[in-house]
Amino acid sequence: MLACFSAVVLLLNALYLIIAQDMLVSVLLLHLITGVVVFRLLRKNIVEKESVVIIPSFGVQLETHYRSRRAVRCFVPIDKILKPILNECVTPVTCYWSLALLLREEDELMLVFKTLRPPLKMLLPIWKALCATTDSSDSLETKSDS
Repeated sequence: MLACFSAVVLLLNALYLIIAQDMLVSVLLLHLITGVVVFRLLRKNIVEKESVVIIPSFGVQLETHYRSRRAVRCFVPIDKILKPILNECVTPVTCYWSLALLLREEDELMLVFKTLRPPLKMLLPIWKALCATTDSSDSLETKSDS
């Protein structure tokens, strides 16, 4: 949406320069090319889909698919995962849930969904499957009993 708005603003700016100041066609072409380049660059980085593939006894593959049809994959071996964690993230504007992996010999949590924010209804089954795969002793049933 922002990319389309930017392209329209650049096009209107170029048309204004031609009409108001009798600019050359080369200036118009320069503005149009700049708008197309900005539009393509902004469009490339838009995340279309994020997914988690759990491979029992091997690990977890995290995939991020961009609108430019580029896919980034990251494989985390099962023995490196200490525990999957559900986080409640609170900001001044919103509150949402995120799924993260606590990894051995790592200082920071690894977010499963880095850009998209799926609802808790979707995160809970994934978290349970990750707990079962990694043999985490803290499951939802254990916490509700105490």
